[in-house]
Amino acid sequence: MLVVVAHACPGVLALPTTTPFAVRRAEPSDLPALAATRRASWWATYRGVVPEAELRSMDDRRTVGRMAQAQRSSLQRLLVVEDRPGTPLGYAWTGPHREGHAGHRGEIYELYLHPLALGRGAGRQLLTSAIWGLVEQGLHPVWVWVLAANPARHFYAACGGAPMGQGRVTVGGRTLTRLAFGWGTVLPLPLGPR
Repeated sequence: MLVVVAHACPGVLALPTTTPFAVRRAEPSDLPALAATRRASWWATYRGVVPEAELRSMDDRRTVGRMAQAQRSSLQRLLVVEDRPGTPLGYAWTGPHREGHAGHRGEIYELYLHPLALGRGAGRQLLTSAIWGLVEQGLHPVWVWVLAANPARHFYAACGGAPMGQGRVTVGGRTLTRLAFGWGTVLPLPLGPR
């Protein structure tokens, strides 16, 4: 377990949070709620950005299957953020960097909150826990991709993510711009239980 003292670590960025949330590893029983959270987040965030047919084709059972497979991996992790035990507000899916970008070893593949949980600090605490989980695995520096059309893209910069570039991705037959943010020498201060 890493212990960080903010005044002794000039590379640590202290981020305020409004409510303490618990972040823990996902259990198999969490997966249906996490898949539903992913779907709700996509509908709230990407309606009008990705083709509606893509949103309608989202299948919670397929998502649960992918998540269950990730749980069997020794390198991938699914983290849940909750305000009450058994009530997931969102999740982060992390693991080794998939594209081998210069020097980045860890990646946050997905980070979604239920739309009703936005603006309460749960996302910040979840992101911070995800980054430090990757650090503990030796998968650092950390990287995340976010669609440029996502209104929450500024969240990553506000949490200390440095812009690392951009690329293109095709979603539902539509080519979209995506932005990369990374955490290398400056990490957000861990907050609350992980």
